[in-house]
Amino acid sequence: MSSDVTKVVIDNVKTLGERVKLLRKDKGLTQSELAGLAGVTYQNIQFCESGRIKVPRYIKELADALGTSVQYLLDGELEPNVVRIQQHISLVAVDTPVTPDLKSDFYLVKIKKNDRLYLPEGATTIGKVNKIFSGHSN
Repeated sequence: MSSDVTKVVIDNVKTLGERVKLLRKDKGLTQSELAGLAGVTYQNIQFCESGRIKVPRYIKELADALGTSVQYLLDGELEPNVVRIQQHISLVAVDTPVTPDLKSDFYLVKIKKNDRLYLPEGATTIGKVNKIFSGHSN
């Protein structure tokens, strides 16, 4: 779907049930598959999509399964500043700025506290990690 067509379709979707159905179909999921991802029965999905349930108790799980926000499901408000990434990522805060360099590879190594870091010839220390923000539980 082109972005102009997608915008028109999204703008014309007025109810939570319609938004759930649109996102489910866009992801190529059946009601049963979405139900499995959200941890509910397929009847819950049917009731939600048909408007029989206005605000489901499982809305957070539904939003997660559809890769969207509860806010979007409730009122159709898109989050222009939010980027959803379908892979595991970690953000690392380093005590000095790191600038991209396409001619170099960057590695994150773990050593015991107060041990000396030995570097191969040509490698340089950029800085010490002071915080790790993990986007996954592995």
